[in-house]
Amino acid sequence: MKQVTAFIEKKKQEFAQTPFMKFLQDKSIDPRQRLTWAPAFAPFAMSFKDLNRNVLRKEPASSKLQEMINQHTYEDGRHWVWFLQDMKVMGYDHSINFTDTLKFLWGEETIKVRQMAYDLFAICTFEEDILMKLVVIESIEATGNVALYEIAQVAKELQQITKQHHPYFGESHFAKETGHIQADIDHDVEYFVESIQLTEAQRKKAFMLVEKVFADFTEAMSEMLVFAQKHPYNQPFKL
Repeated sequence: MKQVTAFIEKKKQEFAQTPFMKFLQDKSIDPRQRLTWAPAFAPFAMSFKDLNRNVLRKEPASSKLQEMINQHTYEDGRHWVWFLQDMKVMGYDHSINFTDTLKFLWGEETIKVRQMAYDLFAICTFEEDILMKLVVIESIEATGNVALYEIAQVAKELQQITKQHHPYFGESHFAKETGHIQADIDHDVEYFVESIQLTEAQRKKAFMLVEKVFADFTEAMSEMLVFAQKHPYNQPFKL
């Protein structure tokens, strides 16, 4: 697995150089504008609970690795609560028509975010090899480690304006994103993952899955960048 984790690290470094990350880093732009894409991220943020609970988690665990994944799902699967809290703090919790909300969440501006969620569900539902599911989780965690670091820096600036703590977009969420599966085991998680032996067929498939996860996240973040550029923070948000 060591070759796969090295490839994930390579893709992680590439992901860190995407236009969306550069946008988050641009302090000449008001932090409220740099986070104005937040409501459009809802299809992914909210579906993550179901991905962890209904797809990745298998109880009772049939192996040590499944037990680790189960532990991870209990931690990762509750972050949606923080997202809801941030939506309230950021002023999006106002009265709107239910049908307008549905049209927005399943509209043209969130296609890539939804596709990212659908792809993860499809891969993890129909993939029987638990090692490949681990590869997907490691790839997701790597993207989260990069993106949430930059987002947390913006949230820190925003907190100076709002005097509000942001549990999802702030540093407390980033602190939970180590870049690796989150599990309580007797030795280092990174060492455990790298020590796993893969067949050549598994290695090839793992590389393909890493490429897919990073491609989906890159496209979704590009969509969020376009959304932020089209929706000024100081104008009423319209669904």
